[in-house]
Amino acid sequence: MTTPNPLRNAPLAHDHPYVEVFGEIGMIEHYLRMAVCRHLPEGMTHAHFELLRWFMRHGDGQTPAELARIMLMTKGALTNILQRMEAMDLVAVLADTADRRKKRVKITRTGIETATTVMKAMKAKTEALRDGFTDNEFRAVTPFLKALRSFLAEVSEPDAPAAAPR
Repeated sequence: MTTPNPLRNAPLAHDHPYVEVFGEIGMIEHYLRMAVCRHLPEGMTHAHFELLRWFMRHGDGQTPAELARIMLMTKGALTNILQRMEAMDLVAVLADTADRRKKRVKITRTGIETATTVMKAMKAKTEALRDGFTDNEFRAVTPFLKALRSFLAEVSEPDAPAAAPR
């Protein structure tokens, strides 16, 4: 006589919708990163481009600590990225005029030109994306994605409860 296997009727991990959602998000991020990296100049990384893109969309002048929080990195990792970007003349790290103990990061003309060149090189793929999906389709998923990001940010805090009710 065989012993019944209680796991045989248990749902598999991939049967849970959240597993499928996170799998899709991971694959989307992977393909997006691959598409961007194919257009980056020699020596430039995805992290460099993301920082340049941030400056192009939101302006510059943040401190390294502020940028580390924005980019979801440690201050040490961001400092390393800034040093490499400064060596490539993509950014300038300057003393804060109001508080000499702080530094501020500014995008350079080379940084602006480089980001613009990469975005122009990706124009055909961006247009294909816009042709493949409507603005309403993007708008429809945005509230869920924002809520998911916010939830994950909350539960990822060091003192957060294991699960926060929604």
